[in-house]
Amino acid sequence: MGKRISITVGDLRTEATLYEERAPKAIAALWQALPLRDKTVQVRWSGNAWRTEGDYGLLPKGTPCENLATRLSAGDIIYFPPFKVGVAYGPAQWLNPFMEPVDVSLLGKIDKKLEEFNALCGLILYRGPLPIEIARID
Repeated sequence: MGKRISITVGDLRTEATLYEERAPKAIAALWQALPLRDKTVQVRWSGNAWRTEGDYGLLPKGTPCENLATRLSAGDIIYFPPFKVGVAYGPAQWLNPFMEPVDVSLLGKIDKKLEEFNALCGLILYRGPLPIEIARID
């Protein structure tokens, strides 16, 4: 079984499988950085997703994205170089302010309590940021 993480948003704890074989460098860097404690920031242009407030330089600037993702679905976990980790809670596509697609690495997928996660995260836009913790499951 591959590497697994927990993602706690507010009081809800979910779990996810990481795509270690598809994004080995990004997953290794994320694994070393865990746990991450932060807040959600609703993305502006990219749809139903949030990103971390803080910056996490997991890989050196200019490192190409592994397991490139264009369209995201609920539960997709991404790394947005050079600094942000993000999670989709519905249809999303990472875009810049000019509405142009931005390369992101697809790191994994939430596979526990996805419906509850989607419902809770859908409220971030109206209620504001929620505390998050992303941690290893050993």
